Amino acid sequence: MTDKPTDAPPVHRVTAFDLVSREPWAITPDMLNTIAAIARREHEGPEAVEARQGRPLQNSRTVTQRGSVALVPVTGPVFRYANLFTALSGATSLDVLAKDFTTAVDDPRTESIILVMDTPGGQASGIAEFAQMIRASPKRVVAYVSGNAASAGYWMASAAHEIVMSRTGGVGSIGAVLNIRANKDDGSLEIVSSQSPNKRPDFTTEQGRAVVQSHVDRLAGIFIEDVANYRGVTVDDVLADFGQGDMRIGSDAVALGMADRESTLENLIAELNTSTGDRSMSTTATKPSNEPGDKPVINREYLAANHAELLATLEHDAHAAGARAECDRIKGVEAAALPGHEELIASLKFDGVTSGPEASAQVIAAERAKRTNALATLRSDAPQPVPNAPAPDPEPAAKTTEDPDAPLEERAKATWDSDKELRNEFGTFEAYHGYRRASERGLIKVLKK
Repeated sequence: MTDKPTDAPPVHRVTAFDLVSREPWAITPDMLNTIAAIARREHEGPEAVEARQGRPLQNSRTVTQRGSVALVPVTGPVFRYANLFTALSGATSLDVLAKDFTTAVDDPRTESIILVMDTPGGQASGIAEFAQMIRASPKRVVAYVSGNAASAGYWMASAAHEIVMSRTGGVGSIGAVLNIRANKDDGSLEIVSSQSPNKRPDFTTEQGRAVVQSHVDRLAGIFIEDVANYRGVTVDDVLADFGQGDMRIGSDAVALGMADRESTLENLIAELNTSTGDRSMSTTATKPSNEPGDKPVINREYLAANHAELLATLEHDAHAAGARAECDRIKGVEAAALPGHEELIASLKFDGVTSGPEASAQVIAAERAKRTNALATLRSDAPQPVPNAPAPDPEPAAKTTEDPDAPLEERAKATWDSDKELRNEFGTFEAYHGYRRASERGLIKVLKK
């Protein structure tokens, strides 16, 4: 034995087929064989196959809006995540599909969702969870089978509120399958811990196959239980009447209860566009009965029965106009904003009714109340005013000395102006002047106490 690198044991390289064979599948046999054939290219990993394709590994999916109906396509084999097989075969990534479906559910313009299905099935991983998302949708979900909804595709379709078939559409292939390569010829050796004998069972033995069979049977059991629950039948009904792994076409699937009715995609879109809320859909439109010679009443019911496409266009335009009006209303509310009133503006923006001028009035009233409260707070926090000290009594004005040479009236006036007590006593200057004239003539005798 030498230490040369060429003497080292060969390293097992993970091939594309290894990735395929490790997953249980709910898919039609021919499509699984196609995928396995692509993957069974010895000595090539996923990177090599991708590089030969000469394009990036990506899988984008778009949702088409028709009036109030969102169309979500489910085509080709279904994989849990976007990978090289989605790029090779135009398949569906369940991860992308779930995001697109959630977008349609959250879109306020969307009232109904159609899963447009033409898929042979795919990886079982994640299908049950996505089926639960479909059934829990608050909006009506219809699975329209344009081609096939086989295996995992039917698992998803059965969770919809209604399954509508094209005349040539097929549903069924209920069950699970695991593709195993029994022999390896790459020279690699694999050592499995002795405590885990079932970690790598020998598929060439009956015991080894039984281990894997139990897993496949359990997965198929969950599949069957979900279909029975979603379709409102028993597990025995599914086992007996739903094809036992085979497919059922169009009206045969409807007769067995695997689907609800037949229609075309365009008719289905028109029906859903004229249906709102939880109103049930019918396969034929009911026209209002009018007596011969009566003019029809042009109302929504008449348009729905006779001009479904026109009604869908009108309602779509009305929704668009309403959306524009709501945007203008919100902009008007935002224009009335003042600092400190963010919560009020937020509530008015989303109440759906308050206009811009009404928002301005409420903000001004709130600002006035805010300032009044602030002033009241300042007054309550201010200290009590200090009382003013009483002003001292004014000193009495000095009495003016009369000019003995001035006429009597001038002398009396000077004394009158300077003596407050004198004014209080006589009241008027005329009375005092009369008193002084009489006093000068000696007509008044003053009695002293």
